[in-house]
Amino acid sequence: MNDAGHHRIAMWSPPRARSTMMMRVFEALGCAVFDEPFYPYWLKATNKTDDPGYAITLASHETDWRKVVRLIQQPIPDGAEWYYQKHMAIHMLEEVDLSWMQGFINCFLIRHPAEVIVSMTEFRALDVTNDSQLEAAARLVGIPQLVRIFDLATEIHGGPPPVIDANDVLSNPATVLGKFSSQIGLPFDPDRPISWQPGKHHRDGAWADDWYQKVYQTIELRPYTPKETVVPEALQPVVDYCLPAYEYIARHRIS
Repeated sequence: MNDAGHHRIAMWSPPRARSTMMMRVFEALGCAVFDEPFYPYWLKATNKTDDPGYAITLASHETDWRKVVRLIQQPIPDGAEWYYQKHMAIHMLEEVDLSWMQGFINCFLIRHPAEVIVSMTEFRALDVTNDSQLEAAARLVGIPQLVRIFDLATEIHGGPPPVIDANDVLSNPATVLGKFSSQIGLPFDPDRPISWQPGKHHRDGAWADDWYQKVYQTIELRPYTPKETVVPEALQPVVDYCLPAYEYIARHRIS
């Protein structure tokens, strides 16, 4: 689906990996954007009624994954040449046919599991009292599922796809975004300020008011300040479960 002069980016990540911030960045770089097109499908299929914005999301967006595939393959909106689509591996349930990935530049946005999990607890409860709950909690975090998507993308592209760590982007945006853009052929001027309007954006999903309040307050990338991530003791096994998948992909990250 990347026809002459038009390119589709599928940026894969777990939830809470600063993925909305990255969507703002690429929108500022001139890309059209699509905000988690498969989330409404996943929300309905898994009956996650406790997710913030459940009702308005199902009422506002397509929930049939087959129709979603057709939506993401439609002509790029807004007269743009580049189409940045924000995708979550967690949303790709086994029934979803992933052959559509062959028409996309598949890329990966990662963040350390400890940071993802601590951030996620603001929105989703992670209960871990036995091994079956441990696996379920890890899959709700969405990092283990990235491996399947990463391996498929590697097969499609004939080598490891581009990987960026959210903290690396904040620490050195010009270098990391410059190298990333060079890998995929996206025009990038390191001297051009990257900024955006605060608040909700036109292409944000219907769930945005419930999930994106911190991003609403931003107008640019904020420098990364390392700080200790305090993981609740009960959730440390989830971090440990997710860590091998993170490290498997992180070894390919741009720095």
